Amino acid sequence: MEKFKRNFLIYCITNFVWAAVFNLWYSFLPKFYEALGASIITVGFLFSLERMFEGSSNVFGGYFADKYGRKKVIIFGSFIGNISLLVLFLATNWLWLVPAIIFFWVTVGIQSPTIAALINESISRKRRASAFSILSITNLIPTIFTVPFGGLLIETIGLVNGIKIAILISFFVGMFCTLAYIFFLKETLKFSKKIKIKIKWKLPRKIYYFILSYGLLMFGVSLVSPFVIFYSQDIVGISMFEWGLVRSFFTLFVLIFTLAGGIISDKFGRKKALLFSFISILFPLFMIFSKNLIQIIICHIFASALFLGSSSVPVYIFENSRYAKTIGIVNFMLTLIMIFGYPLGGFLYSLSPEYPFLISTLVRTTGLVLGIILL
Repeated sequence: MEKFKRNFLIYCITNFVWAAVFNLWYSFLPKFYEALGASIITVGFLFSLERMFEGSSNVFGGYFADKYGRKKVIIFGSFIGNISLLVLFLATNWLWLVPAIIFFWVTVGIQSPTIAALINESISRKRRASAFSILSITNLIPTIFTVPFGGLLIETIGLVNGIKIAILISFFVGMFCTLAYIFFLKETLKFSKKIKIKIKWKLPRKIYYFILSYGLLMFGVSLVSPFVIFYSQDIVGISMFEWGLVRSFFTLFVLIFTLAGGIISDKFGRKKALLFSFISILFPLFMIFSKNLIQIIICHIFASALFLGSSSVPVYIFENSRYAKTIGIVNFMLTLIMIFGYPLGGFLYSLSPEYPFLISTLVRTTGLVLGIILL
């Protein structure tokens, strides 16, 4: 096990550097899509593509990792992801975005369970939980500081040029990460496993109740998440730099609430932690009444409360099913639910900017009531 600790160190470094450059542009993508000719409804469709291909490839990522090895799958995914960034950089209209989005999020989905397996096999059992917490922190901390710089870059040289420069920087950093994986990662899979992809959809009743309740919460999230930047800029009137500040405060409280949620879950139970995440109901409701930067920041603090339950989701699922594969199935089903929310949110926003926020509030409240009764 000791010889594999380098894998964890490499991932901490590459995760930190990649998060820093990725968040220079990702939080501003809806406006980038619009600038390349996408309508509000099309923006919702493009975000559906993200979740669709990330979620579906997530299901099969672990199978490929078991057959071909962790290192090969990670290197392949990283390289293809870098190529898709070049397509994004070269895009001149929103149709160019479709293949780039598909390839990028397929590689993210494939790598996710592969990285989890690699880290699990590289760290001793008693230190694994701490290792994943550290990885999460290395992803969040650079985001707090780099998103405002992305907004400042956009304000300085323009929306499209600013995002394309940030994407190009991400490409070179991504290639550095790929080379680091090639030269420094150690394979942890000792023997290739025979692969038989078979998914059973029969789940315990408690899991179905969870999908119904938490699925409504996530559906409410998908109704508004791509369109908050439009509302904040076009209706409230904040700048790109100020939007970067909003996302920085959001990420800071995501970090705080993720850590707090783990404590609440262990001390008071999984159900209470999951229900606390419904505090995020206040986000879409308060957004409608926001008139300035400070009020939008406060709204995003409410939005970050969603992560009070994030640590409890895989634990609740596992404790009520006793199968690790159930986590993947449930995550896939939640992804399917969100896929339908993005274009619907775009349609509602095209009718009136307030509509997706009002419907999101109603949907999340319904999920909370069902969660209190059923979970």
